[in-house]
Amino acid sequence: LEPKQSLTTESRVMDVSQMAVSNVLLMLGDDTLVHHIDRIDAELVKTGEDLVLNGFTMREGKKTKRISTHFVCTDCHNLTREFSDITSEDPEDRLAYANANDLPFLPASTFWGIYNRTSFYNKDYVKKYGDLVINARDSLANATQVCAKYCSSGRYLDDWELEAVMHYFKSLELKIADLDLDANTIKNLRKFGKLKVEEKEKLITTIKAAYIQKYDATFLETMSREKRKHGEGGNPDKGETIYEESCMHCHGNARLTYLSLGKNK
Repeated sequence: LEPKQSLTTESRVMDVSQMAVSNVLLMLGDDTLVHHIDRIDAELVKTGEDLVLNGFTMREGKKTKRISTHFVCTDCHNLTREFSDITSEDPEDRLAYANANDLPFLPASTFWGIYNRTSFYNKDYVKKYGDLVINARDSLANATQVCAKYCSSGRYLDDWELEAVMHYFKSLELKIADLDLDANTIKNLRKFGKLKVEEKEKLITTIKAAYIQKYDATFLETMSREKRKHGEGGNPDKGETIYEESCMHCHGNARLTYLSLGKNK
């Protein structure tokens, strides 16, 4: 549904639940995202998916140069929902959700809904990447380039690659159905054309409060050996989940590292 289209037709009320959140916000009068894409291109989405999953794609019958010889995006990023509450950054919730849904517990935030975020490389990322994060904080495109070049020890994306990845991100954007909105909010969305400006502004605020706009990084100092309890008082069940869904993601059969880990004793 395009931003200026009505939510109703002569015969029926449109199903707002499957509408893209970014389009609904535009129809309510919100500002356009910096990385706004008018129309999603299915071919670009497929190319972007190849780049995200494999680090390369096929172009003019030839395999393109790998973005990184070490990593692909999904080594650090999931592609699906990671929290039961998508307004949360609670690692306990994220771990429980990963365990319940057999998802890797990864160091970077999911690409699901990344198109709807407005800020990137926040908080402690500056400790690791310094001034590189300045131009990446407010730009999904720039954030993607920093990740490709520095986080994955690779290279900057060519313009056509970046465009394809951005279209892939758009394909993973949030839908109204993904948000925990009450029945009255959904009712108002269906009749948005009859609402006053202040009522539309209130709806924008409500929608934006229903999902997270940014994720912060928190880097902790290494605990001294004297303070380590070596498991005493810890939670072995959570430890097992972290080991299986996080450590083994990279170290299982030495998939991404020389150190191979398993569950054998």
